[in-house]
Amino acid sequence: MGKRRPSWDYQHYIRYLKEGRGQGTGADYRPWICIHDFPSRGVSARVPGRTTGRIHHLLSRNEEYYFYILDADPDVLDIREQFPLRLTETMEIARRLNIRHPWKGSFPFVMTTDFLITRTDGLHARTVKCSDELEKPRVIEKFTIEHAYWKAHGVDWKIVTEKQICRDRALNCQWLYSGEAPENIIPDPAALKEALASLLELTDEDGLLPADCIRPFEDSFRLPAGSAVALYKSLIINASISPDMSRKLFS
Repeated sequence: MGKRRPSWDYQHYIRYLKEGRGQGTGADYRPWICIHDFPSRGVSARVPGRTTGRIHHLLSRNEEYYFYILDADPDVLDIREQFPLRLTETMEIARRLNIRHPWKGSFPFVMTTDFLITRTDGLHARTVKCSDELEKPRVIEKFTIEHAYWKAHGVDWKIVTEKQICRDRALNCQWLYSGEAPENIIPDPAALKEALASLLELTDEDGLLPADCIRPFEDSFRLPAGSAVALYKSLIINASISPDMSRKLFS
């Protein structure tokens, strides 16, 4: 059996506030909910973020996939996951709408939005949920509170389900930023530029790198196995090529 979830009460609420949860931006942000708070939770992940330079706490597979897409988007400036909504405001909204506010134990539970995203055009709040959950009356009530909260703050809020998340795009984004940096493979800038130009010529009209070109390329530049793929990733990141990211780029 998994460990029991910790009880929730006023002391926990004050401790979270003192720890600075839900505060800060970028690398200094700390989510309201962390993986270690709920050790018995199902699928969860701690993922390093390029955009923020910190570890992100993601509580479902769909959150993880959506995060990879956000983290690879050049228009995304900051990603704050498990972002807390002000308790006094959500309780007032619940009272006004005649909806029961979430409680846990002896104290009202702090509602959170899965992602508060800072883009070049402003703030966007996104809640990630499986589509089959959207028919449940209690889930709809909680979303009604959440929607009203963000509307009052003038922030665009939407629900994202697995139907809006392209799994292959997400995994491509994860793959794209993993592995060795090109500068570590070929430290000399001039040699690196030459290798990238040569590799670019090998890609096809769809921006794909034929598998039968990989070994000859690595042999010609006397590079270790795997180097061609690492350099190919940098061509995509630098927009030298634009393959269809919704299709799996690796095996």
